[in-house]
Amino acid sequence: MFIPARDPRELWRETRAAVAAEWPLARVVEPDFAARSSGQGVIESAWVEPPAEPLVPGVIPTSPSLSQPRRQRLIVRFSPGTAGAWIEAMLETQSIAEAHAPAGPGRVELSGGWQTKQPLSGSRDVTTMLVARLAPSAEPIYPLPRLSNEGIAGGMDREPPWAHSAHPRLARTGYKVLEDYKNFYSCEGLVCLTAAFGTGALMANTGFDTTMQTAWMDGVKPTDVGNFFLNCKDIGEGRYALPVFGAAAVTGIILEGNPSGDIVGEWGSRSLRMFVVGAPPIYVLQLATGASRPVDGNGSQWHMFNDNNGVSGHAFIGAIPFLAAAEMVENPWAKGGLYVCSTFVGFSRMTDNAHYPSQVFLGWYLAFASSVAVSRTEMHFDSMVVRVVPLPIADLGGLAVEGRW
Repeated sequence: MFIPARDPRELWRETRAAVAAEWPLARVVEPDFAARSSGQGVIESAWVEPPAEPLVPGVIPTSPSLSQPRRQRLIVRFSPGTAGAWIEAMLETQSIAEAHAPAGPGRVELSGGWQTKQPLSGSRDVTTMLVARLAPSAEPIYPLPRLSNEGIAGGMDREPPWAHSAHPRLARTGYKVLEDYKNFYSCEGLVCLTAAFGTGALMANTGFDTTMQTAWMDGVKPTDVGNFFLNCKDIGEGRYALPVFGAAAVTGIILEGNPSGDIVGEWGSRSLRMFVVGAPPIYVLQLATGASRPVDGNGSQWHMFNDNNGVSGHAFIGAIPFLAAAEMVENPWAKGGLYVCSTFVGFSRMTDNAHYPSQVFLGWYLAFASSVAVSRTEMHFDSMVVRVVPLPIADLGGLAVEGRW
């Protein structure tokens, strides 16, 4: 908890005095106020025996201290800041019998309550009570609320929907593909898809496509870069790519639990699911746009259901393996390199004079949208939770971000 204060040194002295008034001090480490970030101070009390809970006539006492002696101590951490200090207090409770057992010290329990005046079973937060004693007139800045079993944390511990299925692996695949479709056709996904479709329409039905295609054929195809792109076409061949994706997914099932097998299996599974999600809209848009190839000489304009080349299937399939891998890596350089590689097959179709830039763009974008949908599914079933809440600190305002997975 953050307490605003003009002089953190004075606040440290008040904290030490408040603890010493009720606890026998055993160790005190002065904070380094010059260091700020790493100069944390610590106050530790000696171990003391907590008082027994008050006896109530006719009620059997439940305090473990009556049958098993226990002891407590207080630990306070003090981190000075720019305009105050962060204070955290923790009460440790330990069985005296376990502490002197032949097997060694017993387990230390962390509990609430301030000083030994509070019953052992008390659940009041120590930090809150300490701050109330230090700054009764000041308004402290509370940290993020704790996650309860009924809140987000409880949702993280839930069983996956396929846990009790007779065929859990098959059920897992079905649930994930269904979630992929929900993500792809969500409101946000449809808005982005509509924007991409509109961009492709502008490119195809203006002079942009023909101008860019002519410049590409004159300036890129005769060069070594053009020859490189031409050699990338086979990556986008479905007859080669799909068996590779399937073999990788099966490898992951066979070697499940092995780190290398899990990586290969996840890549294969993501790639196959991207194809399953993106292939239907590819087929529909190819027919709906009715555009022709550059070699046909009919121009890039759209004519509904006149032809079936309005979207590049090679650009779509050729981008899948690289985009799937990009979503699995954390290194920004590796991720950026994979994104660049995902465009090579699309450029090969332009170099081969088989597709206009708008058709290549739509094919690549549908692969990208599919990868986003699959990644959201993985985060959903991995129970990744991100919270963003307002958090004022001293005279400033800001946001606190918490991620759990």
